[in-house]
Amino acid sequence: MNLNFIVPDINMTFGELKFLGLNRERYAYVDGKRTDTLESRIYNLGSSVQGGQIEVTIPAYVDLKEFDFFKDVELKNPKIMASARANGTFANVNWTVEAEDLVLKGTGSAVSSKPTAATGGNEKK
Repeated sequence: MNLNFIVPDINMTFGELKFLGLNRERYAYVDGKRTDTLESRIYNLGSSVQGGQIEVTIPAYVDLKEFDFFKDVELKNPKIMASARANGTFANVNWTVEAEDLVLKGTGSAVSSKPTAATGGNEKK
């Protein structure tokens, strides 16, 4: 069995989340050189359960989030992934959190900014 990622219980894992701002943007690299293609944005959030700041990666197709500092936010469909790097006879584990979107708390489900195929209209017949 391969374990690709963990789907957390949001309340037990993160508790209340506070928006702390954009940390950085991640760009695609080709042949070791950075391109102008945006891959994702990484935001800092304060977590009451984790007792500090966490970084959350949101895909590039989601619009830039510019909420007021310390506003209550929610993650949409978060996943936690681990990667390990050997260090002699030990390994360092790096945990990353990714989510489909980041929205203000209480605004309901996030409206997806993902591109969709043209449907030809919403006309009733």
